[in-house]
Amino acid sequence: MLINNRYQVIRSLGEGGFGQAYLAEDTQMPSKRQCVIKQLKPITSSTEIYELVQARFQREAAILEKLGENHPQIPRLYAYFTEEKNFYLVQEWIEGTTLESLTLPQAESTVRKLLTSNLPVLAFVHEQGIIHRDIKPGNIILRSGSQQPVLIDFGAVKETVNTAVGANSASSIVFGTPGYMATEQAAGRPLPSSDLYSLALTAIYLLT
Repeated sequence: MLINNRYQVIRSLGEGGFGQAYLAEDTQMPSKRQCVIKQLKPITSSTEIYELVQARFQREAAILEKLGENHPQIPRLYAYFTEEKNFYLVQEWIEGTTLESLTLPQAESTVRKLLTSNLPVLAFVHEQGIIHRDIKPGNIILRSGSQQPVLIDFGAVKETVNTAVGANSASSIVFGTPGYMATEQAAGRPLPSSDLYSLALTAIYLLT
């Protein structure tokens, strides 16, 4: 499958309520570099709401670009576009292992090191006014070689394309993973500290 007449899909990386993710190669780059394509499907067919969501999607993509360009522990955004009313993000492919796939339990010293390696990137994200909203073992990848943790799968864009706008107000679906979400996030009011809660539960997962 060829997306946007450019990205040749190699395999599916998963599917969820927000859409699908693929591993692909960029046929227009000399290196044929691999990348992640995220196809995000809006839940509404209304033209007015689609245009609103498209504008928000552009803003969120700009934020992802800024984050990835300025921190090595966040994937870089290579491109974004719309095609057949679906929204697409093209991001850096991080070769490595997720925390979810590690043998458990991990040593306390290892978990402490992972915590201290992830706190600076969270501090950077929060300084930009962004809340990740889906910190969990499957969304932290240890780069092959350096073993540097990389934070993937920010929830803001997924929330944007699933926004439902009513007649007088806008409401959005709660994003996160049960078991890792703080109470206020589950109630639709995430705070920067919600990410710290999720990171702490990720540490508990690794220890047990």
